Amino acid sequence: MDFFLVPNDPQKTVLVSANGVAHYQISTSKGTDGIHLSLIQRPADSEADSIVAEVEWGTWGTPTFVRCPLFRGFGSCIGKMGLGVTARTFLYKRRPFSKSRYFMGNDGVEYRWKARRGIGCVLTSSNNNEEIAIYTSTFNNEGLFAGERKHFLRIQPCSVDLDLVVLSFMIMEKKRRERAGDGSSLIAHDSDPQGDGAGDGGGEG
Repeated sequence: MDFFLVPNDPQKTVLVSANGVAHYQISTSKGTDGIHLSLIQRPADSEADSIVAEVEWGTWGTPTFVRCPLFRGFGSCIGKMGLGVTARTFLYKRRPFSKSRYFMGNDGVEYRWKARRGIGCVLTSSNNNEEIAIYTSTFNNEGLFAGERKHFLRIQPCSVDLDLVVLSFMIMEKKRRERAGDGSSLIAHDSDPQGDGAGDGGGEG
């Protein structure tokens, strides 16, 4: 399925299909304590059931925390600031200077996000390198965005929960834009001094 970002901002967007149906909404707000919180939601009967994940963005002195109902322990503590799984724990890397990031799916399979020059970000299975998702742009000939070039996230039929794909994509794309220097509309203070791409602010040893 193809999800178009409207607008093209991974922290403030609606992911819609070609026929205009909204599947996910990502919003980011700043609390009175100065902490930025991104909320990923999908259509549901209640507010609680709509929450896919929360990302509590860290600063230079504190890590970024990720909370999702699919996680265990503190990782599932939706709405509880200061708790969760650190971004570098959820999206880990195997080599110190690599920009690729890995995560374990709810299906027990390891997945890898990697940037491909001239294409975009690609998610593959570590087991067989099968492409699971790709974020790129294309000129649309049909559907709601016919006649426009739009960025989209294409997710192939897979065993991993789509919520984890969308969550990991949002974090990866935000950090990719910061490294590329085109993230001026994103959170300015959320630097990544260790260059690890997970947005944990370097606050975790």
